[in-house]
Amino acid sequence: MRHCKHFIEKPALIVLLAAALATGCAPQGQPPAAPPTDVTVIQVAPRDVPLTLQYVGRAESSRSVEIRARVDGYLLKRFYREGVVVRKGDPLFQIDPAPLQVATESAAATLKERESRLQDARRVQERLKRLLTESAVSKKDVEDAVASTESAGTALAISQADLAKARMNQSYAYITSPLTGLAARSNLAEGSYINPAANGLLTTVAQIDPIWVNFSISENEWQRLGEEAKQGRLRFPDKFDFDVQMELSDGRTLGSRGQINFAAPSVDPQTGTYAVRASFPNADLSVRPGQFVRVRLNGAWRPGAILVPQRAVMQGQSGKFVYVVTSENKAEIRPVQVGDWHGDEWFITGGLQGGERIVVGGIVKVQPGAALKISPEPVPVKADAASAAGK
Repeated sequence: MRHCKHFIEKPALIVLLAAALATGCAPQGQPPAAPPTDVTVIQVAPRDVPLTLQYVGRAESSRSVEIRARVDGYLLKRFYREGVVVRKGDPLFQIDPAPLQVATESAAATLKERESRLQDARRVQERLKRLLTESAVSKKDVEDAVASTESAGTALAISQADLAKARMNQSYAYITSPLTGLAARSNLAEGSYINPAANGLLTTVAQIDPIWVNFSISENEWQRLGEEAKQGRLRFPDKFDFDVQMELSDGRTLGSRGQINFAAPSVDPQTGTYAVRASFPNADLSVRPGQFVRVRLNGAWRPGAILVPQRAVMQGQSGKFVYVVTSENKAEIRPVQVGDWHGDEWFITGGLQGGERIVVGGIVKVQPGAALKISPEPVPVKADAASAAGK
C-alpha cells in the first residue's frame, strides 16, 4: 500500500509544474509588461519664420479742406451732389456776382479817372519846370506841382489795387473744388445770405486717395518686441520699412500695399500707446473715412525659431510641457516656455533644442517613462496634389 501511494503523488507534482510553466513562469503579484504606446513623432528643426504684426485701425482722409466763402452775398446755387466724389476744379457753389460786378466796374472807373489826373499833373509839372528856367514862376510853384504829381501817382496805385481786389472778389463768387475727394453736406441752403465772418463755412471736401489709416501699438507690446530684438529672437526690416497691408471688415485684403508715414516718438499718457499712421493708394475709392480695418505689418522675422504643433503642448501643474522621445524610445516630460501662436503652432522660447523628437500624436495615452512605438508624422497632402490625384 505504501508503494502505491508514492506512485500516485509523483504524477500530481508533475501536473502542477506543467501548469506553472503554462502561465509563463511569472512570479506571483507582478502583472505582465505593458505593450509600447503607439505615437507619432516629429523632429524639432529651427527655421526662420516671418512674423506679421496685426492691429485694428481706422481710416481717415489724407487731406480735408474746408470750403469757405470769401465774399459777402446771397448763395445762388449749389452745383454738386452731397456725399459724392467731386473732382478737382468741379464747381461747388455760386454766390450772386451782380454786386461784385458793380464793385469791379466802379473800381475800374475810379482807376481811369485817376490815370487822367496823373497825366494832367505831369503836364503841369513839365510846363512849370520850363517856366522856371525863364524865371516866370517861383521854385515853390514847381515843388507844389511835383508833389501833386506824386500824390496823383499814389492815388492811381491805390486804384489799381482796388480794381485787382474787386476782380479777385468777383472770382470768389464762383467756388470750385481744390482737390478730388468726398464732398460733405452743404451747411447753407440756396438763397441764404453769406457773411464770411459769421457763416462762411459752406462744406468740406475730404481727399481719400491716398487714404490714411491710424492705429496704435501698446507700450508693453513695443517694449516686449524691443527686448526680443535685443536678444536676437526677432529682427525688424531695415529702417522699419514694413510692407503694410489692409484687411477690410468683410475679410478682403486691399490690393494696393501701403507704407508707414508717421510714428509718434512718445507714448500717449492717456492711452499708453504709440500712435502710428499708414498711407494706402485708394484709386478706386473703395475705402472711406471712418471705416474700421485690420492693419498687417509684414517684414519682421524670427531667426532660428522653434515651432511645435499646439496639440503637442500640454498643461501641467507647473506649467506647459511636451513629451520628448529619449534615445531608448521612451517618453520624458520636458517643461517648455512658449511665445506667440503662429497658425496652429507655438513658438517655443525655451526648453527644446533642434534635433530633439517630440510626441505629437497619441499623446493622451502617453505616460512618463513609457516605451513608445513610433510612427512618423504624416506629411499633409497639398490641395493641388490631392485634386490631381482625384482626376
